[in-house]
This record gives sequence, C-alpha cells and structure tokens, in this order.
Amino acid sequence: MQKHAADFPILSLVARDILAIPGVSISVERLFSSSKHTLSDSRSSMTAALASKTVVAKEWLKQGLGNGIDYLDGQQIHH
Repeated sequence: MQKHAADFPILSLVARDILAIPGVSISVERLFSSSKHTLSDSRSSMTAALASKTVVAKEWLKQGLGNGIDYLDGQQIHH
C-alpha cells in the first residue's frame, strides 16, 4: 500500500485515516440478537431511522454511556 504513497500523497493520507478506524466493538450476531425485542412485530410501524436510533441508544445505555443523565426527568411511564 505504501509503494504508491509518494505518487498520491493526499490520497494516501486519507486512506490511512479512513483505514485506521476500528470496526464496531460488538459482533453483528449479538446486535441482531439484542434488537429482536426492540424490533418486534408489535413495533413494525417504526421507521428504519427510528429503529436504528433505538437500537444504538439501547447499546449505549447498556455500555453505561447514559450514566448520570436524568433522561426520564418529567416523564411518566405507564404500564
């Protein structure tokens, strides 16, 4: 890959930056498994964008990224 870096200096820098990005930290199988409850038949009216945001938010909360945030302040949960 580096043998053409001198010929394409900007492209080689961009490629180095892009290719250095690590993959996701969870396996695809685990993500699909955890999303089966979020994306059930009863929630089939969710748009793809909302479903994606919901799955990502769920993973963030499981990893503790929401700790210390009172995101339910003023919300009521009805069962």
